[in-house]
Amino acid sequence: MPLNNIDKNIITVRGRERSLTSKQKELFTNLKEYEINVLSLKDSNFLKGKKLFFEIGFGSGEIICKQAKLNPNNIYIGVEYYKKGITQLIEKIIENKISNLKIFHGDARRILMDIPSNIFDEIWLFFPDPWPKNRHEKRRFVQSSMIQTLNSKIKKGGRLLISSDDKNYIAWTLSLFFMENSFDWIADGPNDWQVPTNDYFGSRYENKGIKNDREPYFLKFKKL
Repeated sequence: MPLNNIDKNIITVRGRERSLTSKQKELFTNLKEYEINVLSLKDSNFLKGKKLFFEIGFGSGEIICKQAKLNPNNIYIGVEYYKKGITQLIEKIIENKISNLKIFHGDARRILMDIPSNIFDEIWLFFPDPWPKNRHEKRRFVQSSMIQTLNSKIKKGGRLLISSDDKNYIAWTLSLFFMENSFDWIADGPNDWQVPTNDYFGSRYENKGIKNDREPYFLKFKKL
């Protein structure tokens, strides 16, 4: 598996952990109540008759929380590196009384190593850090080995959704996918990458970019 050769010294997230409020510290201590055990993903009864969605880097959890609330028959799992984002999503889960949304805390690359193959109906990567400088390209989440790994985790015919408001990152992503040739890019015209899927909800980060004249792009791939 490509991720078995992961370079543990490469950082794909940036910035220091933001300090937590007293309330957030308390929420984080209850993470185990909302965290998912990888072993449960190997239990056929856990997923029986349900679709499984996975968001990598959910930020404060706006998108995945809304989706889980609207689709109670699906199961949603989100992974986030930063504790503040974890606590923000936990708070949303409690406020909305959501029971079909679970959390992984940590580095998505390492977590993916333990997740079974051919399990997800969709994987989402919305607005990852673009690491715009050339010397930082190796830090980008989307790499050839990662595309192979994501492909192995998605069911045949399942989808991978990637969005960014950085044109260079979009070009980088497309070039790698064309070389890998393990996904079909679902695009017949500009409208297919200029608008998201019908059930998509924007995040605060995305809206902030739009206000600063950064146009978002939405790439949709189907596993071959």
